[in-house]
Amino acid sequence: MSKARAIVFVLALAASSAFAQSVISAHSGTIQFTEGQVNLNGTAVQPKFGEFPDVKTDGVLSTADGRAEVLLTPGVFLRLGENSSFKMISNQLSNTRLEIQSGQAMVQVGELLADNSITVAFHGADVSLGKSGLYRFDSDTDPAKLRVYDGEASVVSPSSDPMVVRKGHEIMFGAAKLEAKTFDTKSTDEFYRWNARRDEYIAQANIVAAKTARDSGTGTGFANSGYGSGLGYGNGLGMGTGSWAFNPWLGMFTYLPNSGTYFSPFGFGYFSPYAVSYLYGPYSPYYFGNGYPNSGTLIGSNGGLTKATTATPTTATTLNRSAGMNGGLGSAGPSSSTGTGGTSARGASMGSGSSLTSGAHSSGAASGGGAKH
Repeated sequence: MSKARAIVFVLALAASSAFAQSVISAHSGTIQFTEGQVNLNGTAVQPKFGEFPDVKTDGVLSTADGRAEVLLTPGVFLRLGENSSFKMISNQLSNTRLEIQSGQAMVQVGELLADNSITVAFHGADVSLGKSGLYRFDSDTDPAKLRVYDGEASVVSPSSDPMVVRKGHEIMFGAAKLEAKTFDTKSTDEFYRWNARRDEYIAQANIVAAKTARDSGTGTGFANSGYGSGLGYGNGLGMGTGSWAFNPWLGMFTYLPNSGTYFSPFGFGYFSPYAVSYLYGPYSPYYFGNGYPNSGTLIGSNGGLTKATTATPTTATTLNRSAGMNGGLGSAGPSSSTGTGGTSARGASMGSGSSLTSGAHSSGAASGGGAKH
């Protein structure tokens, strides 16, 4: 083997290993992405491929004509709009606390792991985000407001009794007593749409990261059967929680759920290494092997991403539309339905929301790929 080929081989092997590697952050505050002018403690953030500075305790991240995306606890994203800032009060996973000081911020909670917590200090109140959802903080509006597009927030304020703000409700700060009122969740602006684009990119990175984690045989079950032990990602990889995973090709982190599939409030899917098996089935947006193309997408043989120039975003809509995916939605498939890594006798049921069951080849698998809310 020539020296050049040896170097390429080593780099490819390292990239494959990095793809499969799951990263459990020791703290919140990793700056995942910036665009435009963004400052950390008054110093300009200079983006470099594969390098991610941290917002440490008491650190302040601010934007001018820029935007930023920060990773908090695994599965939780904080995004800042233009002319905005936040201070990290505590970056511990078990007690992540931050203050929105100015501008606009969106917190997307994909999954809140056990023993992790997120609290946002906002206009004198403590806002605890205890459920998956999408939460927006507007500090510079008159009055300042919190909007819950999805999920549920607990608000403790000196001026009011503790209250819970549910999906489709907002509260205005500055009044003598806080009150939750409904708002139109379909009313969006450029900052909201930028959040949706970021979510789409990260969800796309999840597809390959989850598949590579499974195909690499990290832990028991995934390499040989394609269905693992049937107990999901935590059992197969030796971890009981979801985690960040680095995608070296895109130079970004994505989120791998513990098991099943998480659909974000924007509609994009995040798959565990277990659940991603069912995505590579006939009629799926990412069909497996010699299956059937969807919207011109070609994913090559053996489920490898060999060509995906027209890849279809994986959303709840596209999955519902893909009625033929490994046997269809919520019902037993044809007698010989092929899934990535193995063939099942009954096919796989995708999107039924049922719990993960035995993944043995003889009986197929019932997917836990229903959306998590």
